[in-house]
Amino acid sequence: MKRTFLNPATNKQWQIEIDGLTIRTCLNGGKVKEILCDSAFQVKSKAASAMMGQMRKGFIYQNPDAVVGQARCHRFVGKDSNGFMPLAAALTRDDFFLTRIAGDFEDEILYHFDGNGEILKTVSLGAKRMTYEQVLCPNNTLLLNNGYLLEQLSLLTHTITPFANKKNSMKTMLDASGDLALWYTGQEIVVFDFGSSVEIWRETVKCKKSKDPNFAYYCFGMLSPRQSKAAYRVTEGEYVLVDLKSAQKVVIPNAGWHPFFSPDDQCFSVGGKFYLTQTGEETDNPFPFPVRQGLSFSDTCMVRTNGSLMAVQQERGSSPIELWDYGTGKLLATMDDPFVVRQTNFAFTQSGLVLHTDYGAMSIYSCPL
Repeated sequence: MKRTFLNPATNKQWQIEIDGLTIRTCLNGGKVKEILCDSAFQVKSKAASAMMGQMRKGFIYQNPDAVVGQARCHRFVGKDSNGFMPLAAALTRDDFFLTRIAGDFEDEILYHFDGNGEILKTVSLGAKRMTYEQVLCPNNTLLLNNGYLLEQLSLLTHTITPFANKKNSMKTMLDASGDLALWYTGQEIVVFDFGSSVEIWRETVKCKKSKDPNFAYYCFGMLSPRQSKAAYRVTEGEYVLVDLKSAQKVVIPNAGWHPFFSPDDQCFSVGGKFYLTQTGEETDNPFPFPVRQGLSFSDTCMVRTNGSLMAVQQERGSSPIELWDYGTGKLLATMDDPFVVRQTNFAFTQSGLVLHTDYGAMSIYSCPL
């Protein structure tokens, strides 16, 4: 493996080459430095440390010709105190948005990146904020979950206005799929089509208090990839699937974690079990990859979908991300990002998979349909 990093401020180059258990680095055509390692683990650790050291100085890796599963960009954004590592992306565009906290909550900064990792714009959101999650809507806005308060940010004026719930009750839901967005007002779950400005579905629900110390309330909602279904959980032992056209509901008796839909909306998985979305009937695993059972709230099982592509991370937050084709059942690539310490957040764009890591880095991997 050989990579060349460029510092756009100084126009200097830095190269790193991994040859077995030997790491070689060279700054701007100067003396080659060698690092001899004892194991593959040590190679990975020392190479990541060397690359991060240069990235902190402003060096960026970019490879616009990257093939499926290869890195298109690595760059340092900045360490922060937000373990949620929020991202907002859409499957119809390659640009995306990343938010991080600067300093000791002195500011929260929104970054707008293009598909090759160039910063298009940065926006100061203000001090003493923590955005847990954010979604990109087709009306030039972001919906932000700022400390359990939902806000709407205009990407044109950069103004932030309260949205949905104006009181912090530690109960929020926020998700997006296509033109649809789902949120919780504190009393109702709403699904809205921002493309046509039409409300699709609304349901009054009460989130029950949790006995689990990891979270305060059972309050979860998500949309399916093809926007035909929604799933929510407001109590301990069940999930509810909603058909967004007929408003018919199916109850799934399952107290597990880490739910996701199949790319065709026909199957819903949670707690390592699988259910037909039309009937709620339990079925065999339809996915080309195994799904672990008995996962706890703090375990890792993250799945993102783009068409037939599924990006899957299991085992732990620092484990590799696998790229599967649901249609053919083939494993297309394995992405073992060097800048993940314990966990990462990732999202599909139109032609890539973006990672926001706890090392303070942003990576883009090529994943065209």
